[in-house]
Amino acid sequence: MEKVLNARIPKKRPKHLVSTFIAYLFIMLLFFHTKDFITSIVKDQYSYELKFQQVETEREDEKSPKVWQLYRDGEFFKFVNPSDYNMPDRNGNIDLKYSVIVYEAKGLVYSAILTAMLVLVLIIAGSCKEHTPFTRSNANRIKVIAILQFSLAIAPGLLEFIMKSVKYEYSYVSPRIESLYMLIIGFAILMIGKVFDRGVSLQEENDLIA
Repeated sequence: MEKVLNARIPKKRPKHLVSTFIAYLFIMLLFFHTKDFITSIVKDQYSYELKFQQVETEREDEKSPKVWQLYRDGEFFKFVNPSDYNMPDRNGNIDLKYSVIVYEAKGLVYSAILTAMLVLVLIIAGSCKEHTPFTRSNANRIKVIAILQFSLAIAPGLLEFIMKSVKYEYSYVSPRIESLYMLIIGFAILMIGKVFDRGVSLQEENDLIA
């Protein structure tokens, strides 16, 4: 009898498995970007070396192009644009370490903003399963997501410009079409937030009438 009852009891499955997995990925991305940023600060400036050489390919008969590669402690670190790393400072010296710090900080800002946006989206999704999505809290959260989206388009480039201005005599940040797309998306999210806000107001009016 006990076995029959146990067989009829459905096994509990973990809830929000996909959302938890996505949140875990973004948190890990933020963790690794933070780790890379701290590592770039701790590393000695002489551990970096910029090389212009061919890329290794699997086929021996295929001639690979030469590209700029950044090495750290004698090991390949990343492919780079030389104009972003061969910038002399006010004393005429090239500091590869500082250039790495600039771009690691930029990547960290991206990860932090994206993680914050994802957390808010997951909170909104979780609240929708319990009650109506048209709440004042969700409307405010959507507006915050829009602000974060605007920050995603502006903050990394602004940080890069400020950090370059501190070190280099001539600093510039190339405008990117992706930033314009991000601003447009941010404006669209802001409009959705206003629609939610209006929906909340109508719902509150209906509740008062009822």
